[in-house]
Amino acid sequence: MKFAPKYSIAFILATLILLSVAPRLSLARTAAEWRTRTIYQLLTDRFAQTPGQENLQLCSNNENEYEVRHYCGGTFLGIVNKLDYIKDLGFDAIWISPVVKQVEGETRYGVGWHGYWAQELYQINPHFGTADELKNLVKAAHEKDIWVMIDVVPNHMGPQDGKNPRTEEYVKIYNPFNKIEDYHFYCDINNPGDQGNVEYCSLGGNLPLPDLDTENPVVVSELNKWVKWLVKEFDFDGIRIDTAKHIRHSFWDGFTQSSGVFSIGEVADSNPGFVGSYQGHMDSTLGYPLFQKLQPLYTNPGANMYEMRNAINDNRRFFKDTSILGNFLDGHDQPRFNHITQDKVLFRNALTFVMLMDGIPIIYQGSEHDFMGRPTGRDPFNREALWPSSYSQSSPSYKFIANINAFRKVLPGTFFSSLSIEAWINEHIYAFFKDKALIITSNYGGNNLNINLIIQGNGRWPVGEVLINIIRCEEKITIDESHNVPVQIDGEPKVLYPEKDLKGLGICGL
Repeated sequence: MKFAPKYSIAFILATLILLSVAPRLSLARTAAEWRTRTIYQLLTDRFAQTPGQENLQLCSNNENEYEVRHYCGGTFLGIVNKLDYIKDLGFDAIWISPVVKQVEGETRYGVGWHGYWAQELYQINPHFGTADELKNLVKAAHEKDIWVMIDVVPNHMGPQDGKNPRTEEYVKIYNPFNKIEDYHFYCDINNPGDQGNVEYCSLGGNLPLPDLDTENPVVVSELNKWVKWLVKEFDFDGIRIDTAKHIRHSFWDGFTQSSGVFSIGEVADSNPGFVGSYQGHMDSTLGYPLFQKLQPLYTNPGANMYEMRNAINDNRRFFKDTSILGNFLDGHDQPRFNHITQDKVLFRNALTFVMLMDGIPIIYQGSEHDFMGRPTGRDPFNREALWPSSYSQSSPSYKFIANINAFRKVLPGTFFSSLSIEAWINEHIYAFFKDKALIITSNYGGNNLNINLIIQGNGRWPVGEVLINIIRCEEKITIDESHNVPVQIDGEPKVLYPEKDLKGLGICGL
C-alpha cells in the first residue's frame, strides 16, 4: 500500500521560510551567544516610574533612609518607556530584579522592594505591575534586540520581623512552601568558613530569611518546576542566581537544566578555587575574585598591578571558561566605585578593563551618571533611584560607556572567543592584547603624566600599521620598524585598534 505525503515539498519549504522570519519564540540563548552581550543591571523599583504617573520627588533624596528602604514606584511599564535610554547606552541585555510577590510586612529594614523577600513564587509583584505587563516588557526588549535576564532566589523566602521562624504560624503565608518540613531547622550563619553552616543556616542575622530545605526532594522538584515555568511563561533569556553559595553544588545541576537558559550565579567569595567550582554546575558565575582586585587596584594609586596578573592567572586556573564570567565594577551589594574615589580618570580606566577584558561586562544603573551612593556608598544608599539624573544622555560617563559598547558591537567573534594576552605590566599599568586590540589601563589617575612607553607588538601588526585610539579618536599610533607600539601614557585609558579595520563601521567617524 502506498501513502501520499501529507504535505508537499513546496509547502514544507514555505513553512521553513516563514519560521525563519517569524517573531522570536522562546529561544534558549547559549553561553557562547551571551559572551558577546553587555548587561545593564537595573533595579525595577528604582529605574523608572510608569509614564503619566510619575512622582519624581519620591526617593529623590537618597539620604532619607526610610524612603530608600521602601518602594519608590519603579515599574515594568517604566522600564519599557526607557528601553531606548538603555539601547542608546549600547546595552543589548538587562538584568532585572526578582519579580515574584514579596512579603508585605514592615521590618526593621523596611520592605522587600528589591525582590529578595519572596512570599508567592507563582505571583508577580503587584508593585512592579501585572504578569501581562512583564510579558510586554520582555517582548518590547526583544523587539529592540535586548535580552532579559531574570534574578531568581531559590535559597530562601522573605522575613517576618518579630516572629519565630519555622513554625506553622510562620510558614503558612508562603506559597508553594507552606509546610514546616519545607525549611531547614532554624540556625544563624555564624561561621562563614564552614560551608555546611553557610548552606544549612539562615541569612539575615537578626532578621532571618527562612532557609528552604534544598535537600528535600519535594522542595527541589518544586523549585525546578518553578524556574522552568518562570522562564517559559515570560520568555526570559537568562537567569542570575542569587545566593548560589548557600545551596549545595549538586542542587544547581537540575535547577539550571530546568531553566533551559544561560545561568550565572552569585558566589560572593574572593577565592577563585571555591567560586570556580560552581562553574561545573551552572554556566557561569559573577566574577567576584576579579572584582575583589578591581576596586582596590583602580581606586588606590599606591596599589600594585601585578596583583591583576595573579588574579587573571588564578581565574584561568580554576574556572572552566573565563570568557563568560560576569565582570562588574559596581552592584547593589557592593560599595559604589565613585564613593571610594571621585577621580574620573581612575573610573574610566576601571570601566575600560571591565568592558573589554575576557568576560561579560555588567554595568550597574547609575554608573553612567557617576552615582556615589551618598552618604555611605553601601546598601541601602547604593541603590539610588535613577530619575534624579533626568536620564541625561550627555553626561561624560554615559558617553564613555556608549562609545565602548559601540566598539564592542563591531568587533569580530574572535575578539570574544579569544583570551587576553598580557602586553605590558608594572606597578601602575596593566595592558593587554585581545585579538587585534591593545587595551592600556593604569591607576595613575588624573595626575597630568607624560610617560613614553614601547610595547612589543610581537608581530601582531605589520610595520607601518596605524592604530587608532577609539576613546580619543585624534590619537593615532604607527607600528614602528620593530613591530612595536610607541605610546604616551597620560593616565587616561587607551583602546587601540587597526584603523583600516574600522573603516565603514562608524567608529571614530570612519
